[in-house]
Amino acid sequence: MVSSEGGARAALLLLELGKAGSAGAPLLEIADALGQTKPTLLRSIKSLIDYGFVEQVARGRYRLGPSIFSLARAENAAVLDIANWTSVLDKLARTFGQTFSLVRHAGLDVVVLDKRVGGAPVQALMSEIGGRLPMGMGSGSVAILTTLDPDDRDAIIAANARRYAKWNLTAAQVTEIVRKATVNGHVSDLGHMIPECGGIGVPIHERGRYTATMSIALSAPLQFFSQNRIPDVAKEMKKAIADNLKLYKESGRPA
Repeated sequence: MVSSEGGARAALLLLELGKAGSAGAPLLEIADALGQTKPTLLRSIKSLIDYGFVEQVARGRYRLGPSIFSLARAENAAVLDIANWTSVLDKLARTFGQTFSLVRHAGLDVVVLDKRVGGAPVQALMSEIGGRLPMGMGSGSVAILTTLDPDDRDAIIAANARRYAKWNLTAAQVTEIVRKATVNGHVSDLGHMIPECGGIGVPIHERGRYTATMSIALSAPLQFFSQNRIPDVAKEMKKAIADNLKLYKESGRPA
């Protein structure tokens, strides 16, 4: 747990139930995953049940409730982001034949908003749409981190430090990856997360903003990087992003 406060506990509870799917998860399993006692967690669950965000599947077993669906369908920034950047993902996937994703900052995590799979016969494994990763893992999230204020960036990395162990990385190593990426202007990841797979991430600097809340990330087998120079691919990704931002500036629509 990041915090023992009720709001943080409820947020982590919802994220954990999101992994469980329609079958739900038993209370003991959720409590173990969040490092909470069953009585403490049950109080949060009962409050969320009252507002339809959680529902009981069977005795001691819970899943996400219908209010989650209602919120997901409400107009929100993510829907606009997807609409704005779908054409860029399509173009890049056609050009390089690999998988490209639109990644968005979400607290201590990033969320995959959208992705396009190219026509190459071999593709890299990656998160599905809606998948989450800790900020600092994956080229898309590191690309966003490079644009943040150093204090904010360091605070996020410190908060996620224990989570990096899953990928055999430390907070110090993630910090160094971000430092190098800041100098290069793009992020490259060659096998840090998944053996034989790599990635390139480029931040999206929305109009008038230095910091980025989104990035576009390429995921590809390492063989792709032996046949294509990372700076050249990153240059094409940056051009596609710049062209799209220019289009929206000229049209007067929000980018």
